[in-house]
Amino acid sequence: MTTVEPVRARLDERILGAGTNSRFALLLLLLVAASGYMLVSTLTVLRLGGYQGCALAAGVDWDSAHALATATRLTGQALAFLPCVARHAPPPPLWQILAAPAVVVAAAAAATVLLPLWKQRPGRCIRLNLVPGGSEIAARVEELAAGRVARVPELFFAPAVTTRSATVFGTNGRPRLLLHGGLVACRTTDPRTFDAVVLHELGHVANRDLTITYATVALWRTFVVLVIIPYLLWWSGLWLLGIAAGVGPTLTAVITRYLAVPVVIAIVMHFARADVLRSRELYADLTARRWGAPLEHVWAARPTPAGRRGPHRWAGVLLDQMRTHPRWEIRRDALDDPAPLFAVSSLLMFLAGTSATLMNFHLMGHVAPHVADLSDWLGQGLAAVPAAVVAAAATAVLWRAVVRAAVLGRPAPAGVRAGLWLGLGLATGSLVSGQVIGNLWPPGRWWVLALVVGVAVALTCWICQCARLAAASWPGRSLRWPLALCLIAGWLILAAWFAWWNYYGAMYASGFWYDPAGLRRTIVNWFPGMGTAHPDTTAVMAPTITVLRYAAYQPLTPVAAVAAWVTPFVLWAAGAAVRGPGWLRSPGDARAAADATAPVAWRAPALRQATAPALLGAVIATAGLAAVQAWLHTLHAAPGQRGGMYAFSYAIWSLWAIAFGALVAALVAAASARFRLPAALAAAGIGALLGLGAATALISVDGCIQPLNVLNDTCSWRPAWRQLQGGNTFGLVAHSTLLMAPVIAVAATASAALFRLARRAIHAKDGTPAPPPVAVTAHARAGGRYAGAVLSAAGIPGVALATAAVLMAGDAEAQFATKAQSVTADMQTAFQQTAGLPVLPVSRDMRRRQVHAWYRLGGRYLLDHATRNGRWIVTLLHSAVRDRRLEITADLMAKVRPACQGMVNVASWEPVYFQIPDPAAQASWHQFGLDVRSAGPACLQAADRTDADAFGTSMIGVLTAAEKAIDTSIRIDAVIDDPSDPVYKGEPEEPPQPRL
Repeated sequence: MTTVEPVRARLDERILGAGTNSRFALLLLLLVAASGYMLVSTLTVLRLGGYQGCALAAGVDWDSAHALATATRLTGQALAFLPCVARHAPPPPLWQILAAPAVVVAAAAAATVLLPLWKQRPGRCIRLNLVPGGSEIAARVEELAAGRVARVPELFFAPAVTTRSATVFGTNGRPRLLLHGGLVACRTTDPRTFDAVVLHELGHVANRDLTITYATVALWRTFVVLVIIPYLLWWSGLWLLGIAAGVGPTLTAVITRYLAVPVVIAIVMHFARADVLRSRELYADLTARRWGAPLEHVWAARPTPAGRRGPHRWAGVLLDQMRTHPRWEIRRDALDDPAPLFAVSSLLMFLAGTSATLMNFHLMGHVAPHVADLSDWLGQGLAAVPAAVVAAAATAVLWRAVVRAAVLGRPAPAGVRAGLWLGLGLATGSLVSGQVIGNLWPPGRWWVLALVVGVAVALTCWICQCARLAAASWPGRSLRWPLALCLIAGWLILAAWFAWWNYYGAMYASGFWYDPAGLRRTIVNWFPGMGTAHPDTTAVMAPTITVLRYAAYQPLTPVAAVAAWVTPFVLWAAGAAVRGPGWLRSPGDARAAADATAPVAWRAPALRQATAPALLGAVIATAGLAAVQAWLHTLHAAPGQRGGMYAFSYAIWSLWAIAFGALVAALVAAASARFRLPAALAAAGIGALLGLGAATALISVDGCIQPLNVLNDTCSWRPAWRQLQGGNTFGLVAHSTLLMAPVIAVAATASAALFRLARRAIHAKDGTPAPPPVAVTAHARAGGRYAGAVLSAAGIPGVALATAAVLMAGDAEAQFATKAQSVTADMQTAFQQTAGLPVLPVSRDMRRRQVHAWYRLGGRYLLDHATRNGRWIVTLLHSAVRDRRLEITADLMAKVRPACQGMVNVASWEPVYFQIPDPAAQASWHQFGLDVRSAGPACLQAADRTDADAFGTSMIGVLTAAEKAIDTSIRIDAVIDDPSDPVYKGEPEEPPQPRL
């Protein structure tokens, strides 16, 4: 009896694209961002003197290890620091910042054009038609190219090269083929080798990879010559000068990091470049194999190295990643199974994460000199660039691996390992760039970097699950549409993450946190009005709400949070109406991804695996909302006490009720057998959305159901966003609900996975088999299944996206405002309260330099006016004393009024100008501001109304303030301790106007 061997399903390596374009884009964008940032950092050194003066006036010591306190002092005095830098260290114009990237890109483009001309230069090769017998060889090449390539390459001959090889170069529009002397010599003696080599080179032409190949080479060489080498020489010189000058360890560490960054970038670019070039060789081999090229004949004599173990094996793997051409045995194996083109390379994921973080930091460095003109949306746009690179690279690689597993009937990658390497790359990039360490090396909080790795793992698992859903049940004949949907959604998620990380995540990692007492005061300021929290949980809620508020109000956060669960839900719903994937049922399509007989290892379970828990979560959330209203109703708050913190506590307890319902939905869905993450995401997202709808309805009809009355006693339709309008309280609930849904789903899925692993470990220890998970299958009729899927795929995502769009539109005005427009005196005061403004422990000499800078850059101007007006008021009052009694007349009040106005004008600077770096002087100066802001307006009003009694009372406060100004001046003189210092001579410098 004969048995027939089953035909193994083969997979076209061209499915879903090769992914080399995204890797080339990675190189290009990293080069542009790095070259521009390196120029900015160089220009910053040239204007460091003026910048350092402003920093000293802010109380900063650049050679201090207290990097976090330094950043806090600068941020907390932005109204003075930004105008000071703009005047004394103006940022380079935009054309200078863009000059370096433009020059590098232009040089790379020129090199791309000139490299082919250099390769075909006289003396190295000649045209084949000038060689005797060249016409016969050209005829054979044209015969091999006929019907395979659109344009026959120009033919050249290198007689001095004896290898049996060839090289194709040039561009896609004008390819050139260089035949080596050894290959031409074997044309008649070994025609199979000649044909195989030529067909391989023609495969490059057919794959149209010439332009991207030589552009990659040109980018690499141009970047090294024009950017890396000059930059290293510049900072090496500064490093040596700094050591010779005896600078402190902090500045030495900063310069060392500046030297390390370009080295890391060069390594990243080399590995990415090598990966692009290796991939093109494998694709050319497979293309030639489809044309019937006898490649095995060429490679038969190639030696295969013996197997390696231990460290030698790891060294071999590293060398493989550094090579621009894969080893011969890899190329031979790829002909039978192109697995290397579908493998999820750990090194590639690590490099993608590292380069994206470096690119993100460098792009932010471009706008750092113009930070006052930066808006939230501009920052979001900059964060979207590295997000696009990571999303494109990771999505293409993971989808190709999952689709290959689907066709071959193998287990699909889960994405955990890829996410770990991607997260390690992101964390490494943050450490190398100094984004999370404040120009030093160790970060303040390591666990925040663990959060980075966790986000990367969640993202890669999400991508793999979306790919599995599409591969298992997508009804269309191509996977490019679901791939595009996943790519866009992943880009949105990463863009929102990078935007939050740039402003807050890196700040938390560096060690920053808020002052608890200041947080409580800020919460009260956010939600003004009469009313108290019930119970008084402000101390517990304040840190959580602060972090949640800053994360939820990033420009793309609402749509990104919705896209995180809408994307797998749409893929699931679209495939729930059909049997099997349509992209595998296309035997007549020449672009079919695989044979129609290819096995499929998975089937998507019924959609109710996600929708049923979602409805359960919505019911629990609604019940929780009603319970919150019933509980607050029993507190019987008076009508005048239902705003402020009372409304805030109402909103926050409602938010926790919605979050609890979403958590229950996610836990129930994550307990299923398959597709845990998509099920948990969809269940939490739909449950939270329905819970938000229930909260909107219950708050809007507050007063109509007597036991649930909280804010009103009468029944009427009052929209929830107007009921909780103070401090945009309802907006906070809506934003937070959308954000918390995917976060809760990921946490629930991780908990379910850990529980499953623990259960397996327990059963393995006991020797009893763990109960297998039970898959949920669909038994509904096809018609009802199709109608439900269509309604689900269109209606629920539409409502969710519309909600996100409304929230984003409501935030647009504030998010398009620049930092100069958004930073106000009240906001600066709030920041100083919540973050504190630490006084750095410095040496006596450094304190003198700081106070000297404060006095020179505007402090003397303010103090001179304060003391001059104070003395003038004292002189006028002495002149009005008669018989030891002050006679207050209208004439006296008229004369004193301009001096009072001058004191008020000076006092208005005290909250917005730099605080005096000396604590004793600052205490007197701050008291001066408080006294004048209290007594100064009273002096003006009394003079205008000719009210002698009120005028006399105000004079007590004004004279007290004048004494405080004199005390401040005396203390500053004692700190500077040099009467001959030029800072006391000439006209005082007026401080620049604060950015209000």
